[in-house]
Amino acid sequence: MPVDVLKDDIGPEYVVELYDPATGTRGFLVIDTMVYGVAAGGVRMLPDVTVGEVSHLARAMTYKFATYDMPIGGAKGGIVADPSSPDRDRHVGAFARLVAPFLKQLVYIPGADMGTSDRDVAVMYEVAGMEQFKPSGLTLKVKDGMPLEDHLTGYGVVVAAKTAAELVNMSIEGASVAVEGFGKVGGGVARYMEKLGARVVAISTIHGAIYNPKGLDVEGLLEARRKHGDRVVLEYKDAERIAKEKIFTLPVDVLVPGARPHVIDKNNAGDVKAKIISPGANIPTTLEAEEILFRKGVLSIPDFVANAGGIIAATMDRMSATEEKAFEAVESNISSVTRKIISQAMEEKTYPLAVAVRMAKEKVKREIEKKERMAAEEIERKVKEKFGV
Repeated sequence: MPVDVLKDDIGPEYVVELYDPATGTRGFLVIDTMVYGVAAGGVRMLPDVTVGEVSHLARAMTYKFATYDMPIGGAKGGIVADPSSPDRDRHVGAFARLVAPFLKQLVYIPGADMGTSDRDVAVMYEVAGMEQFKPSGLTLKVKDGMPLEDHLTGYGVVVAAKTAAELVNMSIEGASVAVEGFGKVGGGVARYMEKLGARVVAISTIHGAIYNPKGLDVEGLLEARRKHGDRVVLEYKDAERIAKEKIFTLPVDVLVPGARPHVIDKNNAGDVKAKIISPGANIPTTLEAEEILFRKGVLSIPDFVANAGGIIAATMDRMSATEEKAFEAVESNISSVTRKIISQAMEEKTYPLAVAVRMAKEKVKREIEKKERMAAEEIERKVKEKFGV
């Protein structure tokens, strides 16, 4: 669904269309706000990514940082290319050359996102001549064949779901779970859902979805994914193959949308049967869908609340924290914020996203007003010095 560039009283401050004639690389960089002096967000590589999508994802990052009291603005990059293309390295390098001025001024901090990896981010810093800022340490550690950052982000989504379940007197143990997008985050979600005793009954990739109400073999799926990538859903035998769109309307307790924006909209929200939605992806629901889900009694956790494990992990990395401390930080922060947002929404009798957006916007707008006030005071001071008034 086409999405217009988001524009309101917060941002975006920069919407940059990128083109490299030598490689034919097209892309976008959207910096939602520079109120804190720096902005951060992942770089997405997909053949159909649009500037509208990137702008909404950048805003989601602004809300995420504000929600977790991190003094960083939101941003997002987009490369219009197929990540499986043999020319992907050329596209990454070209994108890096085009955004290098933003990196060199420490205006924009890129990260991995759908279609890109930590290796791609390292290439971006190398191309920009900033090797010292390449990802390193905790978040690049591999645990059980998967980057630790993927573990931590997936674990955060599970923590949010568990906390929400507790607030509605539901147990995650024994709950049925459907996971859209069995990639970086989805694999971590499935693993930690199973560790808590939940039953992962469905997963999807770009090649389709599989469903078994008795439960899927998560470890077997993770092993198959290492061999077959997104084709894992075609290789797994002990499940029914279904259209990937059907994963949103399966009779499950917990639904984890984990791929593209606005996959749940006014057309399918009424058919959602899950009791709880805990997003692994940003902006998976439209506002119309949120209202429909709320009227149906579906508890939808705000995306930037549930999937904040990555930014918490990055913060812990900068602090040279241990793996154990990183998991503790993800659990304590996400459970606390989830409980606060949902409890407030229940008190106001509205859907949690409305509360979370309002709170995040208030924080950012206070900072914008503070910055504007300080700028006005500085201008006044200089005028007085120059003209003696």
